[in-house]
Amino acid sequence: MSLTGERLQLQLAPGRVTLDGVSVRLDAGEVLALIGQNGAGKSSLLNVLSGELTANTGRVRLHDKPITDWRGEDRARLLAVLPQQHSLNFAFRVAEVVALGRYPHATGKRRDDAIVAEAMEVCELTDLAQRNIHEISGGERQRVHLARVLAQIWDAQPEGHRFLLLDEPAASLDLHHQQMLFQAVRGFARRGVGVVLVVHDLNLAARYADRVLLLDQGRAVCTGRPAEVLTATNIQQHFGLSVTVQPHPHHDCPLIISH
Repeated sequence: MSLTGERLQLQLAPGRVTLDGVSVRLDAGEVLALIGQNGAGKSSLLNVLSGELTANTGRVRLHDKPITDWRGEDRARLLAVLPQQHSLNFAFRVAEVVALGRYPHATGKRRDDAIVAEAMEVCELTDLAQRNIHEISGGERQRVHLARVLAQIWDAQPEGHRFLLLDEPAASLDLHHQQMLFQAVRGFARRGVGVVLVVHDLNLAARYADRVLLLDQGRAVCTGRPAEVLTATNIQQHFGLSVTVQPHPHHDCPLIISH
């Protein structure tokens, strides 16, 4: 059971290739980090995998079925997406926003309320449950939307394994809540959820991802375990940054130190 993209070609503007023959596979229970400079194609790849964008050529398959062949609600029970930008024009309470993640399900109010409460607890939002979404900080809103997508794929589904796609989920979070987010991601992976996330902090990618995919100008440069991809040579060549890469003193992963 997997989410796959095969030879994806995407051109969003004339003469500008956004994705150039990218292939990717995400298996159940795996965390895959997408890295690369701004404009490398990370968010575009995430949007194609989610079905938000359609590739000019190539195909995306969810459990060996074309992503476009899934009914909206069936797909939403298996695939949740956290985009970079969120827009809510109504003054929902925090708990109401998180509850939107239960919309594709028919599990009943009691079960849905329990899942919403658990998702808010994981994201440290319980004390904010009755606050207006427009009256909390940007980082708090990011955690609300994370809780919403976690609630969306909280339970195992008979149709197959679940997947979570996160676009720069840690961008507005403080250090404590960055750790909370990535620990929650690893917790869902242990429950069989496959996770793709766009991340700019290479040390977070090194610590929490099972595999890393490096993109540059719309092309997949290399993919593999963090130690295989996050080398000083790759970082110098594709980020223009001189670094030292050494074993992490506390975790089984590389530690990247910029000069």
